[in-house]
Amino acid sequence: MPETSSYSLPYAQTQRASYGAILSQTMFLVAIAIAFLVVGSYVGAGPGDAESLGRGAAMGCTIAAIVLLFAQSFVGALRTGPAGMALLFAIALLLGLGLGPVLEAYNVTGNGDVVTKAAGTTGLVVVAAAAGGTLIAKDLSGWMKPLSIVLLVAVGVSWAMLIFGGGGGAAGDVVSLVIGAASAVAIVIYFNFLRLQATEDDVVWLATGIFVAVVNIFLTLLNIFSD
Repeated sequence: MPETSSYSLPYAQTQRASYGAILSQTMFLVAIAIAFLVVGSYVGAGPGDAESLGRGAAMGCTIAAIVLLFAQSFVGALRTGPAGMALLFAIALLLGLGLGPVLEAYNVTGNGDVVTKAAGTTGLVVVAAAAGGTLIAKDLSGWMKPLSIVLLVAVGVSWAMLIFGGGGGAAGDVVSLVIGAASAVAIVIYFNFLRLQATEDDVVWLATGIFVAVVNIFLTLLNIFSD
């Protein structure tokens, strides 16, 4: 899923490792975060005979994740090292818990194919955006701050649309498209930054940004395909 006026890029003073090493570390963290998201979704949906989380509990998990995202934006120590990784995985787990009941509702109503379609399309969008960011030679880091703010807002908007059911109709589709587009552009910028100037100290916050953008794109497509 997915960074305010006091936000500053945590440019590292250490020697830059190879692009391949930094990319591998970043995507490894993104993969682990997605695994936490999946586990959280499974638990939130109510495995076996267990009941899924209620709307209040799911919303509480989502709000907690958003609060942690804001904390990372303001506290530099939470964007690097073990603390940053723990925060990323906690955010992913909480988002999964909040998403679980929503996905279960699709399965109960026989619309599980919508979830599959949204997930598959998300993968295609992410790959295309990542390739674009890697291939663009111009430094796009100046757009990272405003896009990060948009992503944080998008997290709250997209989850509120899903949980409260206010994302239907043309207005909801327009909002979803704006959110999805901003997230895709953010991924372009993240991968551009990864190739041109990221260091190992940037790995955690970049992984968090990419993960949040992926979740936002998925939520956007889920909302659009369900109409």
